[in-house]
Amino acid sequence: MSMLLMRLIGVITVRIDGFDMGVVINRLRKECKVISLNAKGDTIYATLPFFYEKKLEEISSGNSCVLEITSRKGIYFHLRKYRKRYGFVFGIIAAMVLSIFLSNIVFSIRIVGTDDESVIYEVREILEEEGLKAGAFIPNLNFLNLQTRLFAIDDDISWVSIGNSGSVVTVNLRLVNEKAGTDEGRIPCNIIATEDAQIVDINVLVGHLEILIGDAVAKGDLLVSGYVERGNGRVYFYHSIANITAVFERTVTFEQSIYERKVVDGETHYSKSLSVFDLDIPLPDLTVLDGSYITDTYATKLNLFGIELPVGITTTEYTEQIYKLNIYTLDEAEEIVYNKLENYEENLIGDYEIVDKDVTFEKTDTSVVLHCTYTLQGDIGIESPIFAK
Repeated sequence: MSMLLMRLIGVITVRIDGFDMGVVINRLRKECKVISLNAKGDTIYATLPFFYEKKLEEISSGNSCVLEITSRKGIYFHLRKYRKRYGFVFGIIAAMVLSIFLSNIVFSIRIVGTDDESVIYEVREILEEEGLKAGAFIPNLNFLNLQTRLFAIDDDISWVSIGNSGSVVTVNLRLVNEKAGTDEGRIPCNIIATEDAQIVDINVLVGHLEILIGDAVAKGDLLVSGYVERGNGRVYFYHSIANITAVFERTVTFEQSIYERKVVDGETHYSKSLSVFDLDIPLPDLTVLDGSYITDTYATKLNLFGIELPVGITTTEYTEQIYKLNIYTLDEAEEIVYNKLENYEENLIGDYEIVDKDVTFEKTDTSVVLHCTYTLQGDIGIESPIFAK
């Protein structure tokens, strides 16, 4: 600790009178961290940190010397005058506790990334339902879970992040209809086939056509080339643009057992601990957990006027895992696989037109299997970048 800081915290200035002062000086230098020391005849003048006062009394009495403390200076002695004024001490402690508490309360929520008032209102409603609102205790909030819930509930949001600076929580989001600028369109590329198919229609805007209507192509075959050689003998690279319509078949299979074991989430229990630097102090918890659980742990630091403190709350979530056995009849199993087929057609076939489909069922004592062969029609071309120097 520097001498300047020590003087600020607290020092004492003393006068010691006696005989054989050389012994006293040696003991002071060996047993105390002396700030200044001056001897005049049989008198010693010294300045030391405040916590050596007892040691000085011991050295002086042990050498039959007279000790006189001429001054006490520093913050320590200033505060010591108030040690019996319990109201003052209580006020300081209460102010510190209140400051820490208020620094960890949500006062304001900022929505960044859109000016659409309807979207902002909807986001605020969702966050309030999930517990993020003015007055919420920040250490009790799991921002990662809030991000996941907000992203899952609102289809208009393509990306979201949530964080806080002091008592202000900021929600950064990006909407689905917001497209980032890109130079992708200027990258030279070919167009290749994504399916084994037969070509039925062609519309090429940019590039050199490599196939004809009626041709059969395999997955990965070159359809339109961005590598074009002109009559002058020079080679040019283009970003190919085309619509290659073809007819192809696709077969899918879905199976549903009449005995289905599912794992579902049950109740969620919370265990908290007080973290001080790297030390975790468990807080009292009378809940006794029994069964199978998955855990998720997150820590939130306390803040004082926006400054993160080395003290926080660590929360562990225990989500109960419940195993259920569902038993279906063959008719119910058939209905389930047919619903899976409908979901597949709605979500995974995409922009392809269903020209025809053939559905068959296989039933055993324990399961129902659905086979469906589609005849599909649509654009089978996909861009394949040309890496040219």
